[in-house]
Amino acid sequence: MSPSAYKSQMKPARSGPPCFEDHYTDTVHRLRAALIESYQSAGADSESPRDAARTLGIDKTLTWKLGRIINEEAIERVASSIPGANAVQLAVDAFLRAGVEKKLAGRVRDAFDDFDNMVEIHTGDRESLGLLLDSMAFSGADRLVKSRKLAFRGNSGIWGAQARLRMNTSFIAPNRERPDLLDYAQIGGYADLQRLRTDGAWPLFRFRYFNDDGSAASRAGMSALIDNFDPQTPHLLNEFASGLEPEIISKDIKSGLLYELVGGPVGRTGLCSTYYGYTDAASLSRYRDEHNELGEVLCLINLPIETLVMDLVVHQSVAEKIQPEVVIYGRASGELNEHEHRDRRFLLPISESLKPLGRNPMLASPQIPRYTELTQLVFDRCGFDPSEFVAWRLMIPYPPMTSTVSIRFELPKQ
Repeated sequence: MSPSAYKSQMKPARSGPPCFEDHYTDTVHRLRAALIESYQSAGADSESPRDAARTLGIDKTLTWKLGRIINEEAIERVASSIPGANAVQLAVDAFLRAGVEKKLAGRVRDAFDDFDNMVEIHTGDRESLGLLLDSMAFSGADRLVKSRKLAFRGNSGIWGAQARLRMNTSFIAPNRERPDLLDYAQIGGYADLQRLRTDGAWPLFRFRYFNDDGSAASRAGMSALIDNFDPQTPHLLNEFASGLEPEIISKDIKSGLLYELVGGPVGRTGLCSTYYGYTDAASLSRYRDEHNELGEVLCLINLPIETLVMDLVVHQSVAEKIQPEVVIYGRASGELNEHEHRDRRFLLPISESLKPLGRNPMLASPQIPRYTELTQLVFDRCGFDPSEFVAWRLMIPYPPMTSTVSIRFELPKQ
């Protein structure tokens, strides 16, 4: 082997661009360090944009952005505060006038240039950078909120409907005669639902029980929550509806029972709020068995929603044996496929957690009209004593469409 051939073989392979998370984090940290040192050298207060503007002789809006770069704890939020090239030059010139050494001011200039170079490598522009940051793991509880808000607006136009609120509340308690079985009740609905197109129909509520393996479970115990119900739509709580009365029909379909909204007026002239409720006595196992290891309540998101509120209200004797958690599955097929509820590949990277509401919970919510009356209706109908119950609340801004939000827990062993 010739020396030149040997050297060719030993030459290290050209490395690709750095990992985005590492590159972004390193760039922001170096920019932050250069700004902190420059602020300290200039005697400027990064926590007071007004005072910093007077000290540096530049606009307060620019010092607010620079201060946010320095002080923002959530590193993924820093990107939105990075000023443009002209503003960066104004800041560098201000540092020099304030007595900052030329070398340190140059580090600030270089750090901003490195940030722009990082953007060019990974996304090409800052708007795309925002979307990429929105989906990254270090975004915590705010993860994907920006993308979900954009999706809400886009889906509203595409599908021709939207709602301000989707609510879903589940009540669980041991059956009095059969304490090994559970009584279950649920109320749910939409607040400020509006169509953006007059034509077409929209599936609103779907009722189905299923086992862990996706097979159908019995709905024989389901009954209406009120006595004076419409036989055609027995689960609707028309007393609590508001706005223009919508036309809703029920259908027996393969996957269960479906309530469907038909066409009507568009925009705020057709604004309406509609709710459902039902009870189901002694139809669910309190303990794990050969068919089920999980207890699970689901909310299907098949409409553009601004906010989802889910409450889980559980009798204290059951609550002390469970630890509920939240998982959100994307329905990649667009259909209700129960196998997706057990496949981690369909999990969406959204970090939302349950908020404990404690014992004898106050379930009132400013977002849900007459919510206290709705929940009291369930307690009265089922003979539940609210003081014996514990509750958790889940709130999700802009829940993604199409997805299934699940509050689930391991069933205890008998």
